[in-house]
Amino acid sequence: MSSETDAQFGIPTDVGSRLRAAREAKHLSLREIANTTKISIGALEALEENDIARLPGGIFTRGFVRSYGAEVGLDPEQTMRDFMAQLPAEGVGEGTEDDWPHKHDPFENQQRRAGRVLTLALVAVPVGALLFFFGIRGVPSDTRTPAASATAVESEPPPPSSLDRSVRVDPPTPISAPQAPLTIVLRPRGDCWVSLRLDGESALRRVMHAGERVAYEADDEIVLNVGDAGAFAFAINQQRGRSLGASGEVVTVTITLQNYRGFVVP
Repeated sequence: MSSETDAQFGIPTDVGSRLRAAREAKHLSLREIANTTKISIGALEALEENDIARLPGGIFTRGFVRSYGAEVGLDPEQTMRDFMAQLPAEGVGEGTEDDWPHKHDPFENQQRRAGRVLTLALVAVPVGALLFFFGIRGVPSDTRTPAASATAVESEPPPPSSLDRSVRVDPPTPISAPQAPLTIVLRPRGDCWVSLRLDGESALRRVMHAGERVAYEADDEIVLNVGDAGAFAFAINQQRGRSLGASGEVVTVTITLQNYRGFVVP
């Protein structure tokens, strides 16, 4: 049936209104749709409002449209094609995981910048202290005040004889042991979308199912995005992770060597 015919009979022509009408005809709430499709309520609302700016784009958006359409009794493929056809200017292309949710998450960007500043500070302080220490040791003796030089001459022991060939060796400067890498174990309690980046590289992007258990390791940074925080569980450095949010909530967190203790259960 064409869009003109739909409009003549009072049938919603845009996909968002069509999805909402089908859902209301089945007396379903957005919460019920979210629980069965594992799509967040915010993303479902964006679909009903045809708000492409709040959707992840690419294969994610097309998958959301198919799942929603099938759940309310619409043809999932036709609904997806109609959705793409009504939004040609927005360019619902392939997209990448970097397109969403990072561009809608200013707090996440601030947290990443703060982590970098803290890392630079932790490196700069000991380096500055070492430079100051060796700089003091390298000051020539003739730069001391005359009184200090006289006192030093009086207190110094006599010079060694020509037969004393021993060499003084200073003990090596202790070097702190490097920090252990970050380890994360993903073990969702229910089906949910999971995206994982390790030190800037994509490691996982798929729906995980209840009972799965996978482990990863990063040198410095873990960026974790889950589509249903209430169904997700994890462990960091062999410590049980805290809850990241409520059921159906989409959450993105950045875990580093400096802040990972804030993500474990006290």
